[in-house]
Amino acid sequence: MNDVCILIPAHNESRIISSTLASVARLLPPEHTYLVDDGSSDSTTEIASTQIPHVLKIPNSGKAVALNTALIRFALPQKYDFILFIDADTNPDPDFLTYALPHFAADPFKKIVCVVGRVKGLGTNWISRYRQWEYHVSHFIHKRAQANLKSIVVVPGCATIYRSYIFNELQFPVGTLTEDMDFTFLLHRQGLSNIVFEDRSVVRVQDPQRLPDFIKQITRWYTGFWQVVRKHQIPWHGQTLDLEVVMLGIEGLYNGMIVLLLLFSLIPLALSQNLGILAYPALIDFLAFFLPSLIWTSVAEKNFRYLLYIPHFYFLRSLSSLIFIRSFFLGLLSPAKEYTWDSRRY
Repeated sequence: MNDVCILIPAHNESRIISSTLASVARLLPPEHTYLVDDGSSDSTTEIASTQIPHVLKIPNSGKAVALNTALIRFALPQKYDFILFIDADTNPDPDFLTYALPHFAADPFKKIVCVVGRVKGLGTNWISRYRQWEYHVSHFIHKRAQANLKSIVVVPGCATIYRSYIFNELQFPVGTLTEDMDFTFLLHRQGLSNIVFEDRSVVRVQDPQRLPDFIKQITRWYTGFWQVVRKHQIPWHGQTLDLEVVMLGIEGLYNGMIVLLLLFSLIPLALSQNLGILAYPALIDFLAFFLPSLIWTSVAEKNFRYLLYIPHFYFLRSLSSLIFIRSFFLGLLSPAKEYTWDSRRY
């Protein structure tokens, strides 16, 4: 497969990079794997250099700059037809390319920009099991629908294979906390909305193991979401993307407002008068969405241990809704910030 290469951005990944490179070696020979080390202070470069021949270390500049620098320095768009981006904490399944590449082969006019794989978590504790449930719902409902409408909101940086010619014309944008979502919005604005979702092309990622790291990660994600909404002037361009993003934003804000209402209004009222006032809205949400989606995920994944985490998941879902509200103000009102490598996953 000399027409495909893999590009991995990394920063202080000495604990996991060897495993990641071993997993991508099941996809392609080592000479077609490239790694850019964005100013690591550990032994990431030294470890990677023992497993692959193409390792570039640059001063710490942020993920977007690291990716753009590697694409130019390695001349990847000129050498390869397709570029698969994998994060340093990501293990792709051995058949990732087997399912992804046929979409390009069936597209002789090269209208498909990229193929997005499915992201799965490792599920090593209650936080990462919650993330597994989130991934399942977002991919089997949101990603499928968005792909059919040509309005995929985020092309994940850990599980996407692009036609390389895209990077002769575009670079990963800087100035936001979510460079992959920023780049996705840029693709739509350039009329490059033909993005395929292939749920059989699977990657497995590490997620935060501690609550503070979980909070830090989703704060970055949600703040970055509102930054790109502002940057790309949603909803004023009249694309399907604009409608999809508005719907997601309203849904997230609505959920956050419901949680705030429960915390600051209904709970005191319920404690002073009637507990049923609090029970009804919570019960409707629990029975109409939360429990059915959790049962569905348990059946689909053949893992009914998810049901043991109902209190944990409901707590994290409510917490996430509050953080989404806070990030609305951070993303729309605060100055733009670059991507930072800020979550401890191990």
